[in-house]
Amino acid sequence: MKKKKFISDKAFSKKKFIDSFKMIGECIKRNPATFTGYIVFTIIDAIFYSSMTIVVSQMTKNIINNGEQANQFLWFSMSWVSWAYVGLGLLILIVIFDYLTNIYSAYFSKKVEIYLRVKALKKLVEVDISYYSKNQLGLIMSRVINDSQGAGDSFNDFLLNLLFTTVSFIAMMVFMFILDVNLALIVLMIFIVLVIIIWVLFIYYRRAIIESVDVKQSIDADITDRLINIRAIKANAAENRETKRNMRLHDKYDRKLSKVIWLQSLLSFFSYTFAWSLPIITIIAAIGLYKNSMDPSELSHLLVAFTSATNNILYSLLTLPMWMRGLTKLSNCIMRLNYIYDTNSLLNFVDQPEKVGDIEKITFDRVTFNYPESPTKKILPEINLTFEKNKSYAFVGETGVGKSTIAKLLLRFYDVTTGQILINGKNIKLLNPNDYLDKVGYVEQEPQILYGTVMENLKYPFFDKTDEQAIEAAKKAKIHNYIKKLPMGYDTILGERGFMLSGGQKQRLVIARIFLKDPQLLILDEATSALDNVIEKEIQSELDKLMIGRTTVVIAHRLSTIKNVNEIIVLDKNGVSQRGTFNELKEKEGRFKKLYTLGLMK
Repeated sequence: MKKKKFISDKAFSKKKFIDSFKMIGECIKRNPATFTGYIVFTIIDAIFYSSMTIVVSQMTKNIINNGEQANQFLWFSMSWVSWAYVGLGLLILIVIFDYLTNIYSAYFSKKVEIYLRVKALKKLVEVDISYYSKNQLGLIMSRVINDSQGAGDSFNDFLLNLLFTTVSFIAMMVFMFILDVNLALIVLMIFIVLVIIIWVLFIYYRRAIIESVDVKQSIDADITDRLINIRAIKANAAENRETKRNMRLHDKYDRKLSKVIWLQSLLSFFSYTFAWSLPIITIIAAIGLYKNSMDPSELSHLLVAFTSATNNILYSLLTLPMWMRGLTKLSNCIMRLNYIYDTNSLLNFVDQPEKVGDIEKITFDRVTFNYPESPTKKILPEINLTFEKNKSYAFVGETGVGKSTIAKLLLRFYDVTTGQILINGKNIKLLNPNDYLDKVGYVEQEPQILYGTVMENLKYPFFDKTDEQAIEAAKKAKIHNYIKKLPMGYDTILGERGFMLSGGQKQRLVIARIFLKDPQLLILDEATSALDNVIEKEIQSELDKLMIGRTTVVIAHRLSTIKNVNEIIVLDKNGVSQRGTFNELKEKEGRFKKLYTLGLMK
């Protein structure tokens, strides 16, 4: 097995840093007030927090002098009591600004999460349908849900800790250099050495995190896929097999996670154990340098001041791994979301699309088509077709000759490989897709049912329709009586993907939706394939009424769905092989007669 190759840390970090902060920059532009409050309150909080070191230092100095001598500080004469009041005031301010910092940082974190999620969902809605045949839905949703939240939270961990500790560290170093240059240099050198060690360890820790998260998301996607197909698992009594399979998958995740935990423990050891030794080393260094040359009271004051300051710097060391983890997680989350953001749709839309008006004529002009998932396999050879208003057309043929592809091209799920589709003489690529598809009704082999109430599904996406209109459409589709028997009638919640409905009930619900839409172009892709013979005849009679006065394209195998159309188009691997009415074709030698004779069209 080949070992996974990592991008060089420098190139990796630079690219991810830029990607991450470009995305965060977009969010800042949208929420400038929240971000400004976040930054300002964090800086003020850090300054007040650091100022407590000065208060402790000066109060100690006064107490060492028995509290009788007030020291001059800037333009003020301050006793230890005065410093105590200042400390109390600072403590109150720290509490206030700490609260404001947490509020604004949490607000902005959620703004980032929502922005990234909406951006991803917008892309997923707009991208062409071939994207979903190449990518696992569970993995996509894991990225949208987990990585958008992870990016928001990790940005907060990164920026909040970095900003607070940077301001605090600079303030403490300035304070220590003012007090004593030699001791300040010792503290600074120790700090630099510890930072270098922690950074090196963190490089390996970051690599382990990347591997473990990739494995986890792969497992999450697999679990989602299995749960979506739970019927297949139960129908084949595969529960035990799936459980064992999940255990094997999680064993791999456990090994990756163990490495993360080991490195995280080592990182914490250097961050915490060595960091806590910093004040002790400072005290030992001060005593070694000045025990014979400095007045004991002055040395005591120096020790207290430096101990207090190094405790603040200690906080900087302790939070160093936190903001480093935050930056790495942020970069990783954005990197995975970029797999969605950077997806280029195969469909191109013009900046100023045209409105189509009423659909009078549809023309397939020298159209050929290869699915982008299999670009070398030709599905439709060159075909020329014309669909006229008020007429109905049926496509028949064996599986794989491109019948359903005709429907997908009319819906512009895909663009033609060569040639063009003309709507009223205008290329479909130049039309406003919303305006055009508002005039198209589509019933497919696998009905699409959304999680929600029956009424919401009926009205989708025409929520301006009245309940009475939706109920009338349900009656036409012969599903009203079934709906009324449900626990809450039209307010009954349908399970995910219509889980509680049979295949026939799903199709009737979608057909009712089409009755409500009242389209100009009707596309029926085996619309009654899941219905029993009795219900099919009832619905077909309603569909026949619906087909009057509009262009209809029917893709079907059953005789009942095509015998009344104006023209039947027979497809084979070479394109259009026959055209004519049902009565003409069943008597004429060719593919249709063969299918009819064999009973495949009955």
